[in-house]
Amino acid sequence: MLLSARSTASRETPALTPDSREDVRRECEKLGELVVQARLESGHFGTGEAYAWEWLLEQHHRRLREESADRERIERALKAAEESGSAARAAAAGAQSAARWAIVAALAAAAAVVVSLAKYW
Repeated sequence: MLLSARSTASRETPALTPDSREDVRRECEKLGELVVQARLESGHFGTGEAYAWEWLLEQHHRRLREESADRERIERALKAAEESGSAARAAAAGAQSAARWAIVAALAAAAAVVVSLAKYW
């Protein structure tokens, strides 16, 4: 009787092995995070619960890393846009200044023409 109780107990709670870990991880991949979380709460994974929690935690950290990387990309893009805007404003100011000087030069040339015509009359 004692022997059969031990063999039954060992069948009900198999030892956690790398194979069972991979089985739980594959099942978690198929189910997705929300279903895994719900099944963890209901005790679905039994002895593989630690592996399911481990997988769920890895997914959470992966998502945080992706969000952090997205944030960094957005910040770099905003900084580049700000720098580009600054450069465009500086170029516009330079062009505006050049246009003013071109107008001044044209007025000076017109004045020189008027003065030179005035000398001949």
